[in-house]
Amino acid sequence: MKTLCILTIMLLCVSVAMAKETFFSALESKAEVEKEGATVDGGVFKPGKWGNGFVSEKVGDVIHFPVDDRFTNLDEGTVELWVTMGLDASDVKGELFMFMTYKRGTDAVFVQFNTGGIAMMRIKSAGSWHNANSAALDWKTGEHHHMAGTWGPDGLKLYLDGKLEGEAPFKKGPTVFAETFEINNASPPDPKFPTNCAVDSLRLSDHQKQPDEFVMDDPADIQPIGKLATTWARIKRF
Repeated sequence: MKTLCILTIMLLCVSVAMAKETFFSALESKAEVEKEGATVDGGVFKPGKWGNGFVSEKVGDVIHFPVDDRFTNLDEGTVELWVTMGLDASDVKGELFMFMTYKRGTDAVFVQFNTGGIAMMRIKSAGSWHNANSAALDWKTGEHHHMAGTWGPDGLKLYLDGKLEGEAPFKKGPTVFAETFEINNASPPDPKFPTNCAVDSLRLSDHQKQPDEFVMDDPADIQPIGKLATTWARIKRF
């Protein structure tokens, strides 16, 4: 029995190590985000779903993080975050980027809204765009919602509040990444799309998550260990 327990723990450690979370930021404050290696251009930190989130209120308000080793597997991955709406989804005009990594000449990953309140998970790979779109949303000002985009062998997926709301058959990922990823606005040198929404609890993972892997509870329960993070709830599922 003891041997079986040890073997189970070893298999758990290997499984978690092979498919891991590569980045988490609560986006709690300018000081905390800068400690995590980001550059904060303008914006404010206001209450979001869990503590504070970053709000882009004006043209140029954006957070830049270096990509570094935060995307370790371009063939598959997951971006998930919480958004607190600063406007009704039906009032969205143009593109509002919750998350993006893109620069002219590179491939891209976007989690965004588009005109009319459509949510989108977008991948640019080898110069071609692939989109997973939701139907028009009825989200209202002040509401909190979870957004997750995944890519990989199961195709391109968009999940909203843990439910699949859009997909596309593309099963690969980006090939050439930009040097930064942005929160709540467009990429440099021209971040001109403030969202007026609060984004908090951003997570990046190096595998294509399934819905039961999304972190829908208080992220304070997550205890990062270097670039690896897991939860007791997830451990108990093994």
